[in-house]
Amino acid sequence: MTRTLKSGLLALALAATALSGTVALAKEVVIGTATYNYAPVRDTINIGGRAGQFKAVRMEVRQSDVEILDLKIVYGNGSGEDIKVRQMFKAGSSSREIDLAGKARAIKQIIVTYLPKGPAKILFYGVEAGKAANWEPLGCKVVGFGVDKDTIEVGRKEGAFSSIKLKVKQAPIEFFAVRVVFGNGQRQDIKINQKVPAGSESNAIDLAGDARGIQRVDLLYRSLPTFKGKAEVCVDGRQK
Repeated sequence: MTRTLKSGLLALALAATALSGTVALAKEVVIGTATYNYAPVRDTINIGGRAGQFKAVRMEVRQSDVEILDLKIVYGNGSGEDIKVRQMFKAGSSSREIDLAGKARAIKQIIVTYLPKGPAKILFYGVEAGKAANWEPLGCKVVGFGVDKDTIEVGRKEGAFSSIKLKVKQAPIEFFAVRVVFGNGQRQDIKINQKVPAGSESNAIDLAGDARGIQRVDLLYRSLPTFKGKAEVCVDGRQK
């Protein structure tokens, strides 16, 4: 093979190698970054403190699960109260009513420290001193594991109940629906689809028609087992 032919073949091989290397080593450019931040978030809700005398507050969580760490309540007179919560709330669930220290007072600010699991909203409700006694216990029951149905017998044919709420103890429960059987035998089926952690309560469930006595509440739910044992569900009713 002549020297000229060898040189030509060598040049062709080098060109092919360079071409393949260009494809394999194409330049990459960073075009965006997504960061999931587990650091606590602190927000301040300005109430104003101009109206209302509150003896308790309640929280509802929307859109995503949220771990609420701490609350600071700043009253209308400038004094403050620190409340440790340290509780995970599922989206759609509500806290219990959190009693405030001392006499009922106006609230200027609520400072909340929390860890959201995604885009979330936290709604705060003030329980006015003159309206905190509307709810009364109607009955409780220890419920089974998994998807199940249970009945809480109330037997309150007297009274005029306009809404109910479900309180959960020991283990979390996902409620799918409730059936309220009134004292006069009429029924109301309500789909709720709400997860309620242990130690929390559902949103208020409004009852249709005129306020009436309640004979029983039927539950369709799913209970998740924990080391604390079976869950307990209590029903509270609000008189009109």
